[in-house]
Amino acid sequence: MANLCVGVIGCGNMGGAILKGLAATGKYSLYGWTRTMKRLDPLLEKGVEAAQDANDLVSKSSVIILGVKPYQIEDVIGSLDKDLLSGKILVSIAAGTSLKTLKKAADNCCTVVRCMPNTPAMVSRGVFALCFDKKAGDREKKCVEGIFADLGLCVELAEEQFTPFSALIGAGPAYVFDLMEGLVMAGVTLGFSHAQSRSMVTELFAGCAKMAAENPAEHLMAMRDNVCSPAGLTIAGVNAMNEDGLSAKLGKAVLKANKRGREMED
Repeated sequence: MANLCVGVIGCGNMGGAILKGLAATGKYSLYGWTRTMKRLDPLLEKGVEAAQDANDLVSKSSVIILGVKPYQIEDVIGSLDKDLLSGKILVSIAAGTSLKTLKKAADNCCTVVRCMPNTPAMVSRGVFALCFDKKAGDREKKCVEGIFADLGLCVELAEEQFTPFSALIGAGPAYVFDLMEGLVMAGVTLGFSHAQSRSMVTELFAGCAKMAAENPAEHLMAMRDNVCSPAGLTIAGVNAMNEDGLSAKLGKAVLKANKRGREMED
C-alpha cells in the first residue's frame, strides 16, 4: 500500500515540527514548501521532499496542512489552483480562522479542517483540537485524526470550543513554563545550581504528568494529599500556595485568555 501523501505549506516552527514528527514515523510521503526554502534543509535529510511551489505541493499531496500565519491564510488559499485542490483535504492550523472563512477562500472545492495545536507538538507530545467541515466523511476524519494522533493527543471539538481550547491548552505551555521557572528559581535560592534545579524540576513535571496519565480515576487532589504528611514540610508549602491563591490565579489566567480570544475571532 502506498504511503499517504501529506504536504505542509509554511514550514516555520509548527509546520516544520509537524513534518519532522511525521517523518519520524516512516508512514508518509512528505512534501514541504515555504517562502524561505532554506528552512527545509534539516527536513530534507529526514526524507521530506521540497516542492517547487505551493501548487506543485498541492498536486502531489492528498492532505495539505497550512502552517502560515493567520493574516496570510486567505491569500495563500486564494493563490492555490482550485482544480488541483478539488477533492482533497485542506487543514489549517491558523488561530482564529473559521471554517466559513476557509471554505470561502477555497471556493468550497475541498474538505476543510481546523486544527489547533500546542507547542509540545514540536516534540510529538502535542494536544490537537480538530473541527471538521460538514462535508467531511468518516474516511476524511479518520485520515486527519490518524495524522495528528502520530504527534500527540487528538480531540474533536465543535468550532465554538476552539477559543476555550486555545485559552486552556494552546496557551497552557506558557502557564506551565511559568510555574517551572518559579520552582527553578526557588531551587537556585536554596543553593542548587541553575542546571541542577532545571533538570530536577523538568523531571518533576514529567513524572507527575505520567502519574496523572496512568491513574485517570484518581482525583488530582488525592494525589496531592498523598504527598502531604501531617505537620510536615509539604503541607506547609501547600498552605502557602493556598494563601496566595495559586489555583484561582491559574483559572483567572485561562478565563482572561479566553476573553481575549473571543475578541480576536473573525
